[in-house]
Parts: sequence; C-alpha cells; structure tokens
Amino acid sequence: MLNVMLDIQHRFNPLHVHCRLVERGLNKRSSLSICRYYEIFIYSWLAWFTGVGVQICRLIKPAS
Repeated sequence: MLNVMLDIQHRFNPLHVHCRLVERGLNKRSSLSICRYYEIFIYSWLAWFTGVGVQICRLIKPAS
C-alpha cells in the first residue's frame, strides 16, 4: 500500500504532469501555465492526503 501511495504522489507531481503534457503535444508555455494552477489548486491537497496516507501505512505496518 505504501508503494501505491508513493506512486500516486510521483505520477501526479506537477513536473511529471508537465512532461507528460509536452510529450502529448501541448506546447511548453501552455503546459507550464496549466501545471502552475494544477499545483496550487489540486496537487497541494493531493500531496497532503498522500503524505497522511503514507504515515498511516507506516504506523499500521508491523515492525520487522
């Protein structure tokens, strides 16, 4: 579960999203503009929730 949370956090990272948009053919300027707003309005919340999820997974995971 921890790996899933970290993968979500990586794939929705604004820089990762920017690179995928440019890969899909969107120009760099438009992609950068979209990702700025995405980071402010969406990713800040998503990062917080995934961070909490990672901490919960670490607490639940039995000590090895």
